[in-house]
Amino acid sequence: MKFNLLIFFFVGFHFNSFTQSTKDFHPIEVKKGVFSTKYFYNGQTFESPYGLQIPLMQVNDSEVTRDFNKFKNSMKTAKAIGLISSGLSLYALFRPDRRNSDSYWAILGTAGLVAAFFNIRSSIILDRSLRRYNKIVSGTELGFQYDRTYYGNGILGVGISHKF
Repeated sequence: MKFNLLIFFFVGFHFNSFTQSTKDFHPIEVKKGVFSTKYFYNGQTFESPYGLQIPLMQVNDSEVTRDFNKFKNSMKTAKAIGLISSGLSLYALFRPDRRNSDSYWAILGTAGLVAAFFNIRSSIILDRSLRRYNKIVSGTELGFQYDRTYYGNGILGVGISHKF
């Protein structure tokens, strides 16, 4: 009987400590417009998704962190390709005879399509990261947690978390 009460106490203690870990986080709301997207977090409005980096990284989830880093790398690639196509257009401004060649238009069109691909890809990855973050912060989760003690012994914990 005492052993059962002790187990019940530890499960309850684990439940309380696990649910308090996401207590200070708030869900991120996304409002998509025609030409812009706004993000709302804890009463603040962000025009750029880079402003959400701190709450996304503080939740300390490997999927959220990985997806947000993929988003940043994809946006950097799109900006680099845009810079290259801008340089090519600037080059053609000073060399008007090159503007009428087929290779110029092919390279410029390809750069535009590749930049559009990376912009769309980064938007999809950011949405996936925000969905995962909101699920962690707002949702009920039932899960197992496996940790190692200082001496290398394994500890298995079961917990339920729910955010009201």
